[in-house]
Amino acid sequence: MKSTHTMDRRAFLKLAGSAGIAAGLPLVSPAIGLASLNRQLKVAQASRMMMGTVVAVTVVDPSPARAQEAMSLAFKRMEELTPIFDRHSGSGPLRLLNSEGRVQDLSPDFKRVLGLCRQVHQLTGGAFDITVAPIIDAYKKSFAAGRKPAAKDIKAALAAVGGLRIEADGLVLTREGAGVTLDGVAKGFIADQGLHAARKAGAQSALINAGGDVAVMGDAGGRPWRVAVADPAQPTKAKTLVEMTSGALATSGNYEVYFDRDKLFHHIVNPSTGRSPRTDTSASVRAPQAAMADAMSTACFVMRPFGAMRLIKAQNLEGLIYTRHKQKYATEGFWG
Repeated sequence: MKSTHTMDRRAFLKLAGSAGIAAGLPLVSPAIGLASLNRQLKVAQASRMMMGTVVAVTVVDPSPARAQEAMSLAFKRMEELTPIFDRHSGSGPLRLLNSEGRVQDLSPDFKRVLGLCRQVHQLTGGAFDITVAPIIDAYKKSFAAGRKPAAKDIKAALAAVGGLRIEADGLVLTREGAGVTLDGVAKGFIADQGLHAARKAGAQSALINAGGDVAVMGDAGGRPWRVAVADPAQPTKAKTLVEMTSGALATSGNYEVYFDRDKLFHHIVNPSTGRSPRTDTSASVRAPQAAMADAMSTACFVMRPFGAMRLIKAQNLEGLIYTRHKQKYATEGFWG
């Protein structure tokens, strides 16, 4: 059930600050329904479970009806896309590829994401690789059995990495045990598409947080949106805040999905070694689109910090990296 209530501008800005912190963290502020911002602006905000995480949409607009409609259409668009990129359930193309070894008649959306993946793979010298699914699955299987993955398990999974052929009419797995995951880019792409749907509905100010992949446009009642980068040691708390009125911010960290207490085995793996990188605790990237920020943050986590920062600067992006040794690397323009 949706709640409706009125708040003044100061109260909203306080809320926006709190919601902004949540925007970059695993925990997202609860839905507040449709609320009055002031006489000129209204805010519609809600959260839903999607893609195995909490997705929050906030729209600010002079029209309460338009704010609500833009929020609803953003969720609708994202819910349409989610099954396409889910490799674990449903009957989408990714699930079909991994189960049958081949998929044809790819949708334009899938092709767009695939094209971006190929681009980032080349830019990062292979640090971003969508064929690492066998390694992640080997981790899951081993820890589900109560043990760390053996060297032979990782070697076998590593042999399947790269086992993908892109054809004119589809995709084919070419190695035994091969598989594809788009977890390192799909949330960002879906956030981009949700924001685009809100814009098409007439909204000028909105924020979408897809489990820490944040896309924004406009502002929060005359001030920039405040987006947080989580503290890797305490992920529900903010390490730093970033003010944004456009573009996207994505963070990849060893605290998001991990299999052991020391976070030495987690969901980000080096496609060259089959091991989870152990230098960084988080890598954040700001980019014009959330899909690019998402993929690049994953790649930068895999890379060494100096190399990652060189890449970020070469692509005219902004980045922030924290390491296990309490070091911080950042571009000059990351905060604004």
